[in-house]
Amino acid sequence: MKNLTKKISLTILGILLVYSAVAFALKASIGVLPVDAAITSVATLIGMKVGTFSMLFHGSFFVGQILIEKKNFRKTELLQLLYITLGGSVLNFFLYVVLKNVSFSFYPLRLIVCVLSFVVSSFGCSLVLETHLMRTPMEGCIQLIADRTGTTQGKLRQKIDVVLVIISVAITLLFGVEWTLREGTIIAMLIFGPLFDFWKKYFFSKHPIA
Repeated sequence: MKNLTKKISLTILGILLVYSAVAFALKASIGVLPVDAAITSVATLIGMKVGTFSMLFHGSFFVGQILIEKKNFRKTELLQLLYITLGGSVLNFFLYVVLKNVSFSFYPLRLIVCVLSFVVSSFGCSLVLETHLMRTPMEGCIQLIADRTGTTQGKLRQKIDVVLVIISVAITLLFGVEWTLREGTIIAMLIFGPLFDFWKKYFFSKHPIA
């Protein structure tokens, strides 16, 4: 019971780190990950808070897991609802309350904030995954689809990222929404994946979550 409480606490901490970092990346305004760019673009277009639309977006992947696994869907995966609702709420809180009147006008500072947000977000996501309590909604659904279609998670995620980039660009060009894909997106694509390997090799291998 004590170990479970520890894992749940660390999962919540990981969620807080992930979504607060996303808020800082958005405030830096030099680009975010394709998935965050698409969520922000669509949310802006339909007049919805980014965190609220994030809940709907990731919730669709959660539903997808249930439809794919059906009776084999583990009850512990219901904890993904915590990831979805808490994550979206944290994003809204930081973006519209904590950072409401904050702006980063000095470009080098914006760049630093952006990179640090990717570092923190990757650690938070790694923390959630290392507890082995649940999958994350999007990655979990992608893995299930990949397993059933004979492809790999990486290849399928890459295709989905391409679609998300196209959606973001189309919305920006057609409706004049602020660009969410910029140099920060390229930086994220270069360092976000390797950061997962870094945390696993140099941190969680030495500090495993028992």
